[in-house]
Amino acid sequence: MVEILAWRSKSLLEGVNVRFWGVSVAMIGVSHHDVSLQDLDAVSRRTRSIASSLVRSCFPDITGAVLLSTCNRVELYVEGSDSSRSVDVVRSYLREQLEDDAPTNWLESVRIDKEAARHLFAVTVGLESMIVGEHEIAGQVRQAASTARTQQTMSPALDRLFRSASMVSREVATTSNLGTAGRSLVTVALDLVERKMGSLAGRTALVIGTGSYARVIHGALDRRGVADRLVFSVSGRASEFAESEGGRRVTQVGLPEAIAEADLIISSSGAPHKILETDMLAKSTENRNRPLVIVDLALSRDVEESVGDLENVWLIDLDVVSRHAPKEHTLALAVAHRAVEEASENFVAREFERTADGVIVALRQFAMESVENEFQRVRRSKGDEIAQEVHESMRRVVREILHTPTVRAQLFTREGRLDEVEHALQVLLGINTRESHKRGTS
Repeated sequence: MVEILAWRSKSLLEGVNVRFWGVSVAMIGVSHHDVSLQDLDAVSRRTRSIASSLVRSCFPDITGAVLLSTCNRVELYVEGSDSSRSVDVVRSYLREQLEDDAPTNWLESVRIDKEAARHLFAVTVGLESMIVGEHEIAGQVRQAASTARTQQTMSPALDRLFRSASMVSREVATTSNLGTAGRSLVTVALDLVERKMGSLAGRTALVIGTGSYARVIHGALDRRGVADRLVFSVSGRASEFAESEGGRRVTQVGLPEAIAEADLIISSSGAPHKILETDMLAKSTENRNRPLVIVDLALSRDVEESVGDLENVWLIDLDVVSRHAPKEHTLALAVAHRAVEEASENFVAREFERTADGVIVALRQFAMESVENEFQRVRRSKGDEIAQEVHESMRRVVREILHTPTVRAQLFTREGRLDEVEHALQVLLGINTRESHKRGTS
């Protein structure tokens, strides 16, 4: 691989063991890089409510959780007071929820703080997708964050993390051609279809599913001239979807007839059961004298694998699509990698500033308590007028005295030396910065 693809930032924060103030962000997940799509589906189906369950269970080490579940990955981002304890809690909880046949490396793939941020940013811009640069993932990340806010599992640090991810995605989209270097799953699949049966213009397509990904499919079909689109959904939303996106609604009773009419079937329902079974398709295609191409983009597989053995039927699933993924463009990748690195550095720097703020607040609270005590003493003995003059004078002196410690606390924190700052305040002044921070934010 070209050396530039291994580019890593060498800034001041590189190699620092990042610890955010009072919280830590961790990611536990699995993707198409780690396991088969079948194992990935097993995890996906068993963790749909994991984020809300963790937060609702009131684990003291988990203050927030966001689940990012797509056809390529299932990742749980959590916020807690300590990364090690948070990971242990999540692992223990997942072992209880997942069945024995779930992939064990779901519990082994962990990223903490800066690495979690870098990973989420890379995922959001499409660097970790099955097809590098696919643009749908950015919307899926935004949807995951929106769901967490709706379910009230989003926490402050996670909210900042996911908002930053969306920002870097927009930056990469406007500063590189990564989106054209790698193409979406739908685009690659339809390229394969046209390679098999020629142009799709004027063809009839049956689309199964009415979710957000189905809208992407309809848009792609429309751009290729598929004017006649049939819509089927096990959820009963086909009528509403067909009205908004275009097409004809297909009922369960009319599904066999729609299959016989279609030149192409493309499915992405994510239903917990198979929608297109071999026996049904065999009956619907028994008198067919032209090929039928079926594209199954559902992680949980909407179509039985044996369908591909039927005469005149060609089945394309996610595994086939992944094998035909285009090669990445080196320059676009370099730009995207650099943007991800810079964004993770900036995110960590901002979190460090919040950390320094906590220390500084604790130091100022300590100093101002002494000022206020002296103000009240002078007020009782000398009256309001003199006390007010003394108060203003003391506040100016305290600000001057605290200027250098404040600057040095910020510098030490950026260098990853927060423990030294906290220890110095504890030893010299008896200030417990963590307890002061809790009082100041309670």
